[in-house]
Amino acid sequence: MAELTALHTLTAQMKREGIRRLLVLSGEEGWCFDHALKLRDALPGDWLWISPQPDAENHCSPSALQTLLGREFRHAVFDARHGFDAAAFAALSGTLKAGSWLVLLLPVWEEWENQPDADSLRWSDCPDPIATPHFVQHLKRVLTADNDAILWRQNQPFSLAHFTPRTDWHPATGAPQPEQQQLLQQLLTMPPGVAAVTAARGRGKSALAGQLISRIAGSAIVTAPAKAATDVLAQFAGREVSLYCAGCLVSQR
Repeated sequence: MAELTALHTLTAQMKREGIRRLLVLSGEEGWCFDHALKLRDALPGDWLWISPQPDAENHCSPSALQTLLGREFRHAVFDARHGFDAAAFAALSGTLKAGSWLVLLLPVWEEWENQPDADSLRWSDCPDPIATPHFVQHLKRVLTADNDAILWRQNQPFSLAHFTPRTDWHPATGAPQPEQQQLLQQLLTMPPGVAAVTAARGRGKSALAGQLISRIAGSAIVTAPAKAATDVLAQFAGREVSLYCAGCLVSQR
């Protein structure tokens, strides 16, 4: 497919520039699924697949995505053909490595706002799924206005815009970024107490925690939703860390 060749070339450019990009597949269920599989087969990567149903390898349900925070993946598919969990979608975007595609599967574009959203059962008091036309219409406007996103609709010509080349990206060497260095200095010199570090997903909090552990003289105890969520932290810590579940820490007090 010429489309896959073009996307393969663009993927190489994205990796050089250190960016991620959204690719929307909108159409009938079979069409979306088949094209997502073709992308997975054509572009090497982890291809984490977020869906309520285990439709593909490396599957994770939206509700379990929080257990993957702190890990990194190359390429992912978010299946929103039957419902759109916005929080899970945002969380997934923060786990992708530079040069990755986030492939979003959507219903037929013209029918989307009228289709019941299965995720509405999570937050609505209605006994059955309801349509969310206002949210869908807003999201459609955002997607069509984003010049960096690619919208591939069934029965519509595939059009790939020319993306102006950006400056080549220099991957992290393991040394703290300027903002991380500033935070490390504050944390290492603060008196005993509690410190809370907040930032958007994918901004380097796990790396910062690992860098802090590598610089302290004593031992460190780490707690996380799952051991896998500490992979990036452990990489930057450079030494073995003690991992405890939150419940165990509470019971020991």
